[in-house]
This record gives sequence, structure tokens and C-alpha cells, in this order.
Amino acid sequence: MNMKKITLLAICIAAFGAVSYAQNGKYKISPFVSPNVSWMTPDQKFIESNGSVPRFGFGLMVDVMFTDNYAIGTGLHVTRMGGELTYLELTNYSDLPVILERQRTYQLQYAEVPLTLKLRTNEIGYITYWGQFGLGLGVNIRAKADDAIDYLYEKKIVDGQVVMPWPDATLSSEVIEDEDIKNDINIFRASLIVGGGIEYNVSGNTSIIAGIVFNNGFTNVLKGEGVRTDNAELVEYNSEKEPVMYDLKAISNFIELKIGVLF
Repeated sequence: MNMKKITLLAICIAAFGAVSYAQNGKYKISPFVSPNVSWMTPDQKFIESNGSVPRFGFGLMVDVMFTDNYAIGTGLHVTRMGGELTYLELTNYSDLPVILERQRTYQLQYAEVPLTLKLRTNEIGYITYWGQFGLGLGVNIRAKADDAIDYLYEKKIVDGQVVMPWPDATLSSEVIEDEDIKNDINIFRASLIVGGGIEYNVSGNTSIIAGIVFNNGFTNVLKGEGVRTDNAELVEYNSEKEPVMYDLKAISNFIELKIGVLF
């Protein structure tokens, strides 16, 4: 069993183990759905962000109450997130080194266990107000992408010498949909969680919850390398007449609307 499966199993055991103790009255349990708007923020000036994308999540919140107004918020959150990035990449096309521009729309899915401090007011009318702050640890369970590829330059050798700069590529642009990119994505993701909302009491201990939560990643989600460009957006080459490379870096973020039923 690989590390990803072991981590996911541990997450599930922790979340559902908490549910099994909910009968003692110190736990509040809430299944929820969470449509979100997500985006990716590059940590390199050579990567361009093309905006946000709509995604969706679901899960189970578990509030471990240690007073009437304070709790440890945890559970299991399965969320889909993503964004659109554009960057230059070096690849081989039929053994021909080629520089291409890749416009990629990410479709990432994570299983996350949050660990937050949750504050709740006393009930005012039928409404209780809550806020939370803390951390999340997630493991990637799915990584797909749609790519629009434009081949820009190709390596050409004339009389034993590399033509500089590399001449324009002769390959046609292409689009690849639903591509598996798990090898391009780091397994673990850590995040800062900040949110707030309301609980509307329906009957007894049952309430409808609604809230806005900001999930701000702070670890790099990408693997691989890109091609550097200068201030004029021209490809940089080293002394060996090869493109200068850099490590791809970006963090993922999303804002979600969380809706559920609290028991």
C-alpha cells in the first residue's frame, strides 16, 4: 500500500472514529456540501494565472465541544479545486527537443482533515453565529487537466552547431482533455482555514448551517520544471545553448459556500 492510500485510510479512520463517539453529547455532527470558486497563485514570475474556476466539495464536519461556546472543528472534507495557469515547458517530440506554451486547466481533488478552533455564540432567536480559524492537511486523490498546447520553438542543428535562438516550431497546436497529471502534482497540501456563518435551529438539536469559508493553501502543489524568460518575455538560454529551467511553484486557494445539517 503506497503512502497516499495509507494517509487517506488514516484520514477516514480519524473522521469516522469521531462520529462513533457522537452519542455522548459532546460532539456535533454535520454532513455538508460546498460549492466553491478556486484559483491557483503562482510563486514564480514566469507562470501566468488565468483566473478562477467553479468547483464542488462535500464532507462531514465534527465539532468536539469543550464548552457551550468553544469547540475543536475537525472531520473529513473531500473537495475539488483548480485553476488555470500558463507557462513554457521543454519537452521531446519524437526525440526532437521542443519549447511549448502550455495553458492548463487543473481539476484537483483532495481529502482534507481540518483542525480548527470554532467559536459559537449563544442562540439568539433561532440563530447561532459561528466562526472558525485553523489549519487543514490534505492528500491528493485525483489530478486531471485540460491542456491547450502551442509549440513555439524547436532545437535545430546546422553543420554541427545549434541554431540560436531556437527557430520557430513546425508542429501544430493541439488540445488534450481530461489528462491524468498525478505525476505533476504533490501528494500533500497544507492550508489556512478561516470562515464564519450561522446555525438556524429547526427542532431540538437539529439545525441548518450555512457559512463562507476561505481555504488558503501555503504549500506548493506542483511538480516539474518550466522554461525561464527574460523581461522581454524571450526564452533564456545557458552557455550550452539549452533553455534555462526553473521549478514550477504555485499554491491553490478557494472560497466555498458551506451548507449542511447539524445534529
